[in-house]
Amino acid sequence: MDIVTTHMNADFDALASMVAATFVYPGSVGILPAQVQAPVREFLAVHWDLFRLRPRKSLDLSSVTGLVVTDTSSWERLDHMAQLARPGLPVTIWDHHMAAGTIKADKIHLEEVGASVTLLLERIKELDRAFAPMHATLFLLGIYDDTGSLSYPSTTARDVHMAGFLLENGADLNVVAAYLDSALDSRHVDLFGRMLSSTELVETNGLRLGVCVQDADKNLNMLPSVVTKFKELKGLDAAFGLFPTASGKTTVIARGNPKVFDVGAVVRALGGGGHPGAGSAAVQAPVDEVRERVLALVRAADTGDTTVGEIMAQAVETISPDTSLRQAGELMDRTGKTSLLVADSSNRILGTISSETLAKIKNEAQRDKAVTSMIRQVVVSVHPDQTLREALTLMARSDLGYLPVAENGILVGQLTRGAVILNMYDF
Repeated sequence: MDIVTTHMNADFDALASMVAATFVYPGSVGILPAQVQAPVREFLAVHWDLFRLRPRKSLDLSSVTGLVVTDTSSWERLDHMAQLARPGLPVTIWDHHMAAGTIKADKIHLEEVGASVTLLLERIKELDRAFAPMHATLFLLGIYDDTGSLSYPSTTARDVHMAGFLLENGADLNVVAAYLDSALDSRHVDLFGRMLSSTELVETNGLRLGVCVQDADKNLNMLPSVVTKFKELKGLDAAFGLFPTASGKTTVIARGNPKVFDVGAVVRALGGGGHPGAGSAAVQAPVDEVRERVLALVRAADTGDTTVGEIMAQAVETISPDTSLRQAGELMDRTGKTSLLVADSSNRILGTISSETLAKIKNEAQRDKAVTSMIRQVVVSVHPDQTLREALTLMARSDLGYLPVAENGILVGQLTRGAVILNMYDF
């Protein structure tokens, strides 16, 4: 088996270059290191099924026939791969870090560009390999993450050219913006810290909305960037920054996720302007009065958020509690699943059985016992009336690859990653 891997604590360029390499080397499988950065983990919780990836813990190194390494050239940075440094194993490196590493490779693609994925995208373009808009979005995340959205001095014309190529092929800037942070100077950081400690939270229909009142230096620009950063770090679906001025007016700056909450409607009601994801208003009123108006508008807003029941699939494959551990393992082998849902004849959820659990069996005779002997009874599930937003926070905790949908413990459907992606992206 030919594999592609990248460094521990993987960022978006590491993930993007690894996935891009699977297009350059058809049939290869990406091996994800155990440690990835938090935004990458959140991205993969939704997008995992789109990529040819396996977790490092599932890999038997003796089965590896070829190795491609991206975004690093050192064994020490990989996730326990050093034993692959054996004679006869072909190794290829794709990296943009010019310092020499410890991997002695047969082929080295080492060039001074802003992001490793840029090198692989040039090869993909040369080979005329097709990829989907969701892949383009990940690749653009990789370029933007390592180049500061094309603003760092390390950015090259090649990075910019590939970014344009990705936009031409459907990369979604809204998704990119949702996963990337922007830098703030010391004055912004001071304001930002004060905002974090004085947030008024409103929770409605599964959404978290924040309203914050703070004094700001009249010469301080880029307030929208502060509000954007504030929204992202607090994990809010929408944020409203209210800044009183010396003239008695109140500046309102709003940022939100346009798919779940229209902040533009709120600021327009205040006499300002904007679109669903961003808006601002200069209100001729004291800040306390404006705050009350914003809170009232936020609480009265129709979020129109998608519910699980609207997009769930009703057919769910389960196994009965009297299924043997051996039969469960055979079913996993046939279907490629790593975990199965166990339910009784009334469709009441009893638990899950995973390949990881089955791998712990030492005595073959134990495999003839029922799955209930090794069942994991805690199952992450969601109610059909819960919002998709609420479901997304649970999906990252599910080991099934989907979320069971249940009412009073009775299984009524499943929320798949595919359904989430279809709802998230415009096709």
